[in-house]
Amino acid sequence: MLRFLTLLSILVSSLTAAPQLIPLPASMEIKKHTLKVPASIIYHCPEKFTSTLEVGLPQLKLSAAIKGKSFLKVTEDASLPHEGYTLDTTNDLIKITASSKTGVYYATQTLLQLMPPAVFATDKNIREITIPAVLIKDQPRFGWRGLMLDSSRHFQTIPEIHRFIDNLAHHKLNVFHWHLTDGHGWRFESKKYPKLTEIGAWRTQPGYPVKGKKEKYGGFYTQKEMREVVAYAKARGVTIVPEIDMPGHCFSFVAAYPECGCLRKPQGTDFLYTYPADAQRFPSKFGTDVLCVSQEKTLTMCKDILDEVMEIFPSKFIHIGGDEVNKNYWKNCKDCQAFIKKNKLHGEHGLQSWFIQQLDNHITSKRRRLIGWDEILEGGLAKNATVMSWQGEQGGIKAAKMGHDVVMSPQTYIYLDHGQSHSALEPPHWPGHKPLDRAYNYEPMPKQLSPKEAKHILGIQGNVWTVFTHEEWLIDICTWPRACAIAETGWSPKEKKNWDDFYQRLSQTHRKRLDYLGINYWWGNSANLGEWKPSQLKPNNEHVTLEYDVTDATKNLPAGKHPVTLTYTKGEHALSIISVALLVDGKVVSKEAHEGITGSEHRNNTYPLTFPTRTTGAKYTLRIIGHGSDGPDSSGRITISSVETKILKKLPYQDGYQLEE
Repeated sequence: MLRFLTLLSILVSSLTAAPQLIPLPASMEIKKHTLKVPASIIYHCPEKFTSTLEVGLPQLKLSAAIKGKSFLKVTEDASLPHEGYTLDTTNDLIKITASSKTGVYYATQTLLQLMPPAVFATDKNIREITIPAVLIKDQPRFGWRGLMLDSSRHFQTIPEIHRFIDNLAHHKLNVFHWHLTDGHGWRFESKKYPKLTEIGAWRTQPGYPVKGKKEKYGGFYTQKEMREVVAYAKARGVTIVPEIDMPGHCFSFVAAYPECGCLRKPQGTDFLYTYPADAQRFPSKFGTDVLCVSQEKTLTMCKDILDEVMEIFPSKFIHIGGDEVNKNYWKNCKDCQAFIKKNKLHGEHGLQSWFIQQLDNHITSKRRRLIGWDEILEGGLAKNATVMSWQGEQGGIKAAKMGHDVVMSPQTYIYLDHGQSHSALEPPHWPGHKPLDRAYNYEPMPKQLSPKEAKHILGIQGNVWTVFTHEEWLIDICTWPRACAIAETGWSPKEKKNWDDFYQRLSQTHRKRLDYLGINYWWGNSANLGEWKPSQLKPNNEHVTLEYDVTDATKNLPAGKHPVTLTYTKGEHALSIISVALLVDGKVVSKEAHEGITGSEHRNNTYPLTFPTRTTGAKYTLRIIGHGSDGPDSSGRITISSVETKILKKLPYQDGYQLEE
């Protein structure tokens, strides 16, 4: 079928010498010439791929054409891998070859990245653009390239879920792990057990909607809505893996059906200390978040719920959680203890293993695969179970050596709710520091595995928990650009990965794409202001004053508040900090005084200072008062950060997002 494509963005004719693609393709040959893409393009495409082309190129408006030479041609080749494609551009033709709709979709996303970043701004008009002539032969390294989003702690709207999928798919991530239930809210509509959403989907939340308030919070997704999201994701090559967390993290489940908990007493849905959380603290309230799995009714309900889940979500894998089960409830439950004794189970770990095995058998009988967090290894791993290794890599290594499939998702590298900088301007986050380079340099294929065992590593996944993120722009800050790093690790050949090259592609070009896409990514620029050494400190905790000329280091810093961070690097002793001040021509213009320490642990070691409008010829000095903690053997560096963030603004006239000016 022949159709016209009409571009709808900004008039752009500039072109970078080498395509700045993320993720990097498996093979790319850059030709000597370029290709001019006109405003109206005739294309030829097999009917089975036409809808994918339309979805993959939303910036291009289609109009039918019966005759004429095609400028873009899509061809099917069954010999190519399912997600693979070739993209060949010549003087007068763009040719896409793939074996599946997914391959066609990924080719369109690469094609968009060959165009200037402004192509992602859909509210303006491009008349003609120039793209490099390339031959790309591409396919992913791993079959599982995912992101998880927690919809229990923070309930996202359907348009927000669509947008999350859009951004995920553009980066060739192909699994959306949807965390639908937890102690703080049950989001999956069960027709058979309606109290799960009538009661379990809502909580009375201190701090919501603003600090000091206490209002009802929550919501849930109807089965109709979830089916629609499944179709939306499928059209973009994304599989949704639903998670119904059990037997732990079930506060909302037991709130709806108290008879399924070991306490057998009414309880409410769990809530956070404040919302969004301002610390890693949770309330102490009556109730249990653990199911009483010794009861036949509990197991029946769990199977019934999973049946409803499998009717809606066609994914091969069904996630059952299985993590952080407080087994003390089972230890103190007469029914559970009697069940353990009767069935000759090995204590509470054996009880959990038995329960997971029942779910595994049930899911397997439906021709699906059970997947759970690495705690499902406790007490013995169910026969057909797949492990998502989150506590580190050891659970995944152990499972792979046992012959079980594994998704590597270690919180030590790629938990995206953890902090990504030492900047005081970064929004609140779960304790932990997982910067962009740490995420990028993570290698999901453990060296401890033999070639046979390594085949069980399905891929990589980053997780976005929403204890601290109650708005969409905060989810963006957690997710991006670290999800770009995860995407490249999952897709690109290991030997092609290079941090310096990735950072250059990201900072010079891909950030512009993220801007036009309206993604509120975190981007902090830091400058080195100096360092301290043992020779500058004194024994017996004697206070010292350290001064640094920072005139040149801060010459490009805009006026405003910027965080100064002191970070210990080596030595027997920490550095205790009393105050940090900025002086202009010897006069203090900004000062922050509080007790901080940086050593084997960092506490309050960031000091926000207000920089005035730059004065030509002035001398800028940083003054630090502090002391070695129980000794002078301490070394470290002093950095300052400037941060760029954007707030998303949805426009009334478009089903998309634009940056707020």
